[in-house]
Amino acid sequence: MKQYEFLPKSQLAPIHELPDPFLKPDGTRVASPAEWPEQREYLKALLAHYLYGEMPPAPGNTKGEVVYSRPVYNCRAVVEKIRITCGPDESLVFHCEMIRPLKEGKVPVITWNQFTDRMEFACPDEEDAVLNHGYAIVEFDKEELVPDSADALTSPLAKAYPGYSWGAIAMWAWMQSRVIDYLETTDYADMDKIVATGHSRGGKVAICCGIYDERVAVTAPNDSGCGGCGCFRYLGGRLGEGTGTCETAGSMADAFPFWFADEFGLYGLRNTEYTHDNCHKVNGMDVANLAKVFNPATLGKTKDEDYMPYDLHFVRAAVAPRAFISCEGLADTWANPYGTQITWRAADEVFQFLGAAGKNAQVMRDGPHRFQKLDWEHIISFCDEVFYAKPMSENIQVIKPAVDNSPLGQMMAIMDWTRERYHYSWRAPEAT
Repeated sequence: MKQYEFLPKSQLAPIHELPDPFLKPDGTRVASPAEWPEQREYLKALLAHYLYGEMPPAPGNTKGEVVYSRPVYNCRAVVEKIRITCGPDESLVFHCEMIRPLKEGKVPVITWNQFTDRMEFACPDEEDAVLNHGYAIVEFDKEELVPDSADALTSPLAKAYPGYSWGAIAMWAWMQSRVIDYLETTDYADMDKIVATGHSRGGKVAICCGIYDERVAVTAPNDSGCGGCGCFRYLGGRLGEGTGTCETAGSMADAFPFWFADEFGLYGLRNTEYTHDNCHKVNGMDVANLAKVFNPATLGKTKDEDYMPYDLHFVRAAVAPRAFISCEGLADTWANPYGTQITWRAADEVFQFLGAAGKNAQVMRDGPHRFQKLDWEHIISFCDEVFYAKPMSENIQVIKPAVDNSPLGQMMAIMDWTRERYHYSWRAPEAT
């Protein structure tokens, strides 16, 4: 990856709107789609420095062994348990579970990072996805190699690659890419139709995987919130900006200082000063830490987020022109549904500029912080549109160019809220 000079916080000027993703490191702007691949590399490096931390490259030695297999659905599909090995001396070992249709030819595969002992948080209709839509689904426990605690920084994966600044989110995303490595060795995975999904912090992981692994054709986070599809600068619930209490950069860095790079923790309003070096004092969301994180004096409040040279529309932009869909619960105020809509709209400037209209989608459903059956249906519908040009659900929101210049068409365009541009004054360059 090309080397860039990124300024420390003390030398950054505040940006009182969503930053411009078309702004190149030399201060000029992208002028044509042909320049986007280079700009995308810059965004990837920027996000690695300020958010995810630096991560090691692919190991090049990933292997998978099917250790268990049984037919299901009257032999129309098969469930397999797979042992993955990779890394230095093939010392890293974790497992995944695959359900796939038994049919001729290659099939799309949804890779899904899961929680330890929390399978009840997700409720996909696997039978419909596998049998009626022809998708394979491969799940893995992301905590098998990297625990969701400060021990992540001394985990087997961290010890295998010393000297990197990555946090747990990037480590888990690296694992998701190793699952994709394994898929490349099979005779059934359609490598042009790979999906990365996950819920909550797993949604943040799926986004990171989609950014840095271009084999991912559709990035599909669910309720990813702060550090995912939410927005650092602008917060709000279903009733708009300033409503409800949303998670902030500061509160997340307080609770989970091991998730992201140390640089990330410098910008939000915090009650603690945990870094990678001293975060052994906090072990996830234990009771003692909750008292520090959920302090009414700072809860839901921002501080220096305007000094961030990016916001979370950059994560969608860094995936473009590949497809992206986020599913959100309107009752999930902590995940910032208002900010998620803001970043979705701003990122679409990039998708439209690259000729990828319709590939930046979101779903705002009613309901709480859960990976629901409806979310699963929307992801499958969107993937069917991207992969097979099948009409997708009308509940999936995409920003479509005006198609009718009649008086009625113009009136409808004025009334369409998706055409509004909130919290940014820049526009996509005129393509040349």
